Amino acid sequence: MRLFVSASTREVTTLPEVHLTVGESKIKQFLNKKPLETVEELIWNCLDADARTVSIELERNPAGALSGIVITDDGHGFSFDEANEYFPEYGDTWKKKIRASRTRNRILHGRNGEGRLFALSLGPDPTWESVAGSGDDRTRTRVRGNRLRPLVWNIDLMDAAGGSPGTQFRVRIPDERRLRSLEPESAVPRLTARLSFYLLAYPEVTITYDGYTLDPRDVIEQEVDLALELPPEYASDPNPPKVRFVEWKERVADQKLLICNGRGEGLLDYGSPYSYSILSFTPYLIAERFNELSPREVHMIPMADASLLHSAILAVRRHVTQRQREISSNVVSQLQDEGIYPYDGKDLSETEEAERQTFDLVVTVARSALANKLVPRKFQVELIRAALENDPSDLHAILDNVLALSDEERADLTQLIKDTHLAHVISSAKTVVDRLNFISALRNVLADTEKRNALREIDQLHPMIASNLWLFGEEWHFSQTEQGLTSVLAQHLSRLGQDVALENRLQSVKRDDGRSGRVDIVMFRGIGDEHHTQRLVVELKRPSLRVGSEELEQVKSYARAIVRDPQYKHGKGKWKFVLVTYDIAPEIEYDIRQEDREPGHADKQRDYDLWVLTWGQIFDDAERKLRFFQKRLNYEATEERAHGSLAKLTEEYGIGLSRKRNEQAASGNTNGVVPGQARRIGTAID
Repeated sequence: MRLFVSASTREVTTLPEVHLTVGESKIKQFLNKKPLETVEELIWNCLDADARTVSIELERNPAGALSGIVITDDGHGFSFDEANEYFPEYGDTWKKKIRASRTRNRILHGRNGEGRLFALSLGPDPTWESVAGSGDDRTRTRVRGNRLRPLVWNIDLMDAAGGSPGTQFRVRIPDERRLRSLEPESAVPRLTARLSFYLLAYPEVTITYDGYTLDPRDVIEQEVDLALELPPEYASDPNPPKVRFVEWKERVADQKLLICNGRGEGLLDYGSPYSYSILSFTPYLIAERFNELSPREVHMIPMADASLLHSAILAVRRHVTQRQREISSNVVSQLQDEGIYPYDGKDLSETEEAERQTFDLVVTVARSALANKLVPRKFQVELIRAALENDPSDLHAILDNVLALSDEERADLTQLIKDTHLAHVISSAKTVVDRLNFISALRNVLADTEKRNALREIDQLHPMIASNLWLFGEEWHFSQTEQGLTSVLAQHLSRLGQDVALENRLQSVKRDDGRSGRVDIVMFRGIGDEHHTQRLVVELKRPSLRVGSEELEQVKSYARAIVRDPQYKHGKGKWKFVLVTYDIAPEIEYDIRQEDREPGHADKQRDYDLWVLTWGQIFDDAERKLRFFQKRLNYEATEERAHGSLAKLTEEYGIGLSRKRNEQAASGNTNGVVPGQARRIGTAID
């Protein structure tokens, strides 16, 4: 309950508490707002109320710690009736009903009806005391919130004697909170950056923060007047309209074009907010012909002066393009002069050129976060280049770990990398190259008799193929093992002969000495939905085995037993069985090379297809598809890269190592790091 005090009769009347008309979970999101963001929002409430002076005072306890915040303004305040109308409403505000501020016709910031809710994040008991009106109509209203009861507001009418219009906000800071972001050395520059465009547009406004005056001149990087290609009706003005382009040192909120009179006082904002990753700015259209306009005429400017606004927007667009190029060029030139720019500009392929362009964008956006000293800056540059060269998606983690980015810069870069086609080109090229190099390396292994015979199915061949199922079609790249198939595949496994194991039961294939046995491996995957399912079953034959009629009949028998199983007999789907081998006996050539089918297509039925393919056929088909895409990416897989991929396979799977080294690798004892890893780490440090 709350007390209603009548200003005229001094009678005390009990009225119910005011409750927000929204769920508590919706309001609780405001309890975790950042302190400085909250203070900024409260300042905007003062400015929207036509305040000319806003004072933020930090109260401290005897130990010097922050104990409270007081924000005072000389705006028009709010009355008791207005408080009762708007405080209970979520998402509603008087600002939605008007185009400009009430008395000074300024642009309005908040229109979401949420500003007062931010205050709950600062402390347990935010309180507003506001004087509104004049003479006998003057009222003093107090509104109290409670962090523990965020849906409840207590609104009281108080004695207004002696008060001037304005509002004072006060909140107590709990002893356990250490709001370092509100200390002046941190808060003043950031608030100045956020409010600077407004302070320039309305020079009569003064904001002080704990005794420091916010001066927009402190955060201006560059200020230039842009000449406009004016329509004839404006060109004859004594002082023709112009755009004052103000570029900020710090990141500010995205701003629209501000329309000002000849004195530079803001009248109206227009268009969509400008959002550019590389520079932060506010454009002011200044025209003396707007000096004496009435409020109604001000709001007619977008229609009455459309041609002038169009000229202003074109001028801003041209200047932004020029400045972005200048800034990026300066950043790149500095890195080149320091000898740490990672591209020499000679004979770059299309993919490498796309990578370079993306690198230039990233370092330009993140330029303020690069280290001041050369050695750490070189390290940062090398990490960014390495991420782009390998996988642009890694860049987010690198930027978070090695660059001190602001939230805005991080968001800009995330969106930039997500949206730009350059990153997509790099990522696609990396995928193609990785696959081509994988094929080249595995071809090398299988073509060498000694390596082929030493290739172990369980811990070498199977994991390599399981992570590269695109070899059997792109649709299988992200497929998953269908666990429900295990029982039926195992039930009929004997049809494939001796020494055959399902891929999810390989741990049971052990010899007496504890080492893995030599077996054929059956892999299985599924894709689709409840309406239609595709299933892939691959039998990986030992590379040392030549497939003949016996093996062909075995896999046919196995395939038919599977599809005839009662569990799948009447299902909606298609099976693809693939027997993979290094070599094929001449006796089955006619079975796998039939006129009406592609090479290797040994059996074609309504519910399944059976393929017998050599590794050479699989590699050739995959390479053909990759080369087609490769032409668009202008990349050539060199022998050097193939050898590099082979070295990677050697590190990961032990291929080509001596038996002793294989056993060491299997036991985790390699006497130190792998040489390739040591080189990479050393390169990064050097």
